[in-house]
Amino acid sequence: MNNEVGLDIKDVLEEIGTSFTYLVRPDSGELGTQYLDYEMNRQVTKPFIREYFLEAMFPYDTDAVGGDVIKFLDGRIFMIMNITDENLFNESLGKEAVLYKCNVSGELRRASGEASWDTTYSYQRSTVWESIAIPAYGLLSEKLFGTDLEQDADYGQISLEAQILYLPNSYGAKVLDRYSPKSGEYYKIQAIRTREFDSVDVCHVVEDTR
Repeated sequence: MNNEVGLDIKDVLEEIGTSFTYLVRPDSGELGTQYLDYEMNRQVTKPFIREYFLEAMFPYDTDAVGGDVIKFLDGRIFMIMNITDENLFNESLGKEAVLYKCNVSGELRRASGEASWDTTYSYQRSTVWESIAIPAYGLLSEKLFGTDLEQDADYGQISLEAQILYLPNSYGAKVLDRYSPKSGEYYKIQAIRTREFDSVDVCHVVEDTR
């Protein structure tokens, strides 16, 4: 049986929805312009949530998956945190998703250097950084939810100064990697929560002085 309702919703999204293109996909696919509809969060007392979180509807047959980074026609960039089917009588009407706005792009690097001699023949260690992902889009923020220190988790002793960096796990981030936004800072990944989202890594980062 044809998914007539899903097809109708898809037609509506293409007619009045918001167009987007993919910037990052785990399979590196090139899928061209796609469409979705979204709603802003109405929690006006929480301006960060209103600014950075969107609830979205994709067509039933979308290729979008969690961890994709997409760009709206107006230039805003979002990361798909999760995406699930909305079903009626065992048929998909569309796919609902939560989007986080990306506020940083830069480079994810990994130390691979060896100790070396400088020009005066004195022993000096230098670090060579291997590029892992560029451009690497993400959301960098203070801790969003919960308590200041989560004692039940293995990352519970991370200092209160740590910030949170959300990255697609297709980048392959690891503890001790360096993230350097275009704005010029350096951040060291101290811990990664890999089970909070299927396709997004939640990284605790601090200033990197290495």
